[in-house]
Amino acid sequence: MRVFLAGATGATGRVFIPLAEKRGHPLVLHVRPATAAKHPLGQDPRAVVFDLADDSALRRAIRGCDVIVSLVGTMKKRFATGDTYDTSDVGTTRQLVEAAKAERVSRLRLLSSYGAGGPGAYAQMKGECERIVMAARDIRWTIFRPSALVSPAWDTSDHHGKREVPGVIQWFGNTMRHLPGLQGLADDIRPIPIEVVARAIVSTLENPRDREILSGRDIWPLGEV
Repeated sequence: MRVFLAGATGATGRVFIPLAEKRGHPLVLHVRPATAAKHPLGQDPRAVVFDLADDSALRRAIRGCDVIVSLVGTMKKRFATGDTYDTSDVGTTRQLVEAAKAERVSRLRLLSSYGAGGPGAYAQMKGECERIVMAARDIRWTIFRPSALVSPAWDTSDHHGKREVPGVIQWFGNTMRHLPGLQGLADDIRPIPIEVVARAIVSTLENPRDREILSGRDIWPLGEV
């Protein structure tokens, strides 16, 4: 399955790429011009370098793809460089959906977050991204809502920062799983390795979970080895 990957240079993208390659999925890797000169993927032959706001370039890039995987997400520390939740997350989601409809790419996988749509600017933004995707009637979408992401030990890149969670939080989440009736909730909220999330996304390329929102309790069994 030919995959257009938005957010290829981020923490989740770095893990997703080799897992998808191993499963034999051809990849088209989106890289922003501002990132291309300082990231190894900028020189990758599979990379397409352009801003997602460039509709014609985006349509050319996704043409012939079977699925769009959006791992796009910004962080507050990048607001100083001009990023905002609206331009980086909501805007790109809208652009990907509109391009997918125009080019008849019928499948989309969106990385969202636990608590999407709830209180707070971040959760509200994630909820809006989900709303845009779910409103696209001709697209077979799957939305992933993991809790806090944890980078693999081998990921030493400082691009976008490494995803780490204090050990006490991980301990608390794991402990909750052993309390009667709380395993599902514990799996929804406990920190989750990026490898587990990436494998779960790859799994839905091969075994679709169309028009489903997958929380931690769904992601863990899909993505664990």
